[in-house]
Amino acid sequence: MKITYICHSSFLVELQSVSLLFDYFKGDIPETDPEKPLFVFVSHRHEDHFSPEIFQLSGKIRNVTYIISDDIWENRVPADLYGETFFMGPGEEERFPAGGTSVRVCTYRSTDEGVAFLVDADGKRIFHAGDLNYWYWKAEGDDWNNGQKADYEKQLQNIAAEVKKDGHIPDAAFIPVDSRLEEYRYLGADGFMDKVGAAVMFPMHTFDDGETVRLMKEHGSTLKYRGRVLGTGKSNESFEV
Repeated sequence: MKITYICHSSFLVELQSVSLLFDYFKGDIPETDPEKPLFVFVSHRHEDHFSPEIFQLSGKIRNVTYIISDDIWENRVPADLYGETFFMGPGEEERFPAGGTSVRVCTYRSTDEGVAFLVDADGKRIFHAGDLNYWYWKAEGDDWNNGQKADYEKQLQNIAAEVKKDGHIPDAAFIPVDSRLEEYRYLGADGFMDKVGAAVMFPMHTFDDGETVRLMKEHGSTLKYRGRVLGTGKSNESFEV
């Protein structure tokens, strides 16, 4: 598969039969085969994860399906695209037809807004966290941060249980590594890679901060999986995985 980092938390994943676009809000979307089905995912309503511009894709690509967190108001969707738009809340599972194949989507409750996505398509498994993360904010104090830890670990347990059913860890996982958390920015990625795992992991929610990605690859806590961390934090990088 080919994975392109567009910016911030937005990625395009191109598989043999379908393409998957996650959390687009700005930047250049690579051209894809207009005959290949495109699934557009929106994890939540924050403006750095959702732009109404995604609905213009339906005029460029023949078969577009929108899978959107149910915290986004229905009136944000053009009326003529209601039939191609599906709202999903936490803890749901749906299978969507895509030409001669199908796309299976499981959702998980975010520790902020909306949902995270576990997507199965063309024999590949993709995880996009949205804003599901261990948001350890120094200013919030122990009660907040302990609650964040408990909530995050609960969702990791749910994801790990789903993965355990067939033993197929994600082929690619997109996980927040936010520099505003300072020395605690790696906690979410460390937890995910320990409890769930992934063949490769892409840091996201970095605000295109390449320094954060560089430091992550040098940080002691990432030693066990740093060889599987891809990307430099620069927009428009593509990877054959």
